[in-house]
Amino acid sequence: MPSLTLQNGVVFFYTDTGAVTAGDYTTVIIIHGHTFHSGTFQRLNPFAEPNSLRIICVNRREYPGSSAYTDEDLTVFANGSDVERAKLLDQQGRDLAMFVDGLIESQFIAKTGGIALVGWSLGTIFLLSLIASMDTLHANTRKRLSAQVHSVILLQSPSLALGLPSPSGLMIPHTDPDIPPEARGPAFAKWASSYFLHGDLSTHNVNNLTYNNTDPFKVPTIQTLRPEELFGMTDFAPGDKYDSVVGLAPFAELVFKQTNKALFDPTVRKLLSGARFWNVYGNAEPWNVIHSAWFLEEQFCTLNCPELAMSFKVIGGANHFLVWEDPEKAIDELKECFSI
Repeated sequence: MPSLTLQNGVVFFYTDTGAVTAGDYTTVIIIHGHTFHSGTFQRLNPFAEPNSLRIICVNRREYPGSSAYTDEDLTVFANGSDVERAKLLDQQGRDLAMFVDGLIESQFIAKTGGIALVGWSLGTIFLLSLIASMDTLHANTRKRLSAQVHSVILLQSPSLALGLPSPSGLMIPHTDPDIPPEARGPAFAKWASSYFLHGDLSTHNVNNLTYNNTDPFKVPTIQTLRPEELFGMTDFAPGDKYDSVVGLAPFAELVFKQTNKALFDPTVRKLLSGARFWNVYGNAEPWNVIHSAWFLEEQFCTLNCPELAMSFKVIGGANHFLVWEDPEKAIDELKECFSI
């Protein structure tokens, strides 16, 4: 499988469906979430070329094939000062921006169809870090990204990926005191892949969100996987090393600042003025994904600024693993974001 080495020595492994052989096509670059890496999206691959898409899924650092972090980096993730952590988080965005630029330069990414950047689940943190880094990049890199990127999609982004606090009474397995620490990883995988029965979501009332009321007639995705499928899409080690830290309270303030810069800073958004921003989520997702979308929708509605706009799409009946459960539908929903 291919990999790309940056000038600073960082290596990113990625999967690639390859250039579409006939006609214009859009290149979709996906950044994965916590534990579930690029293998999570491989069911999308058969639908790529028939839909004029090239799908590239990158493994973030510490995940298979990509560079590990140094001991110093891991110490900063775990115990660093806010200044040290902010610097490290910023570097992740620059590295991913350079990865995308490297693909443009070396893999003959089609200019006519452009690029859609997608951050799935916790991967939203790293997508927004990439966007927030735009004003720190070399002018030529900025120029190429500005010319090529036409869509930025927050796909099923949890509230923690925006740095938002949890509403009173709502938890995730990692913060549930009734779940022993050693059991939280498996509990999270089941919880995140369940189908939830929320109340009336049209109200945007957090009291209508549920932590644990799941559909008894639908099996969580994690429980439908064969061992070889689970092995091919997960790596549990990086969670304890840094993903769980970045996605929880220690980084919340930094992540919130990053969200504001990436989405609401006119200078940054102007650098991607040709891109349309989207938030896409399902109505059977964990509460924190829906809460995240509500927060952003309210912020953008209040702002009412066309230059800083975001569009929202709700997928009926979709759980957090739509890309695995119904890849053809996932492709159809994403394509609507490209064509509007």
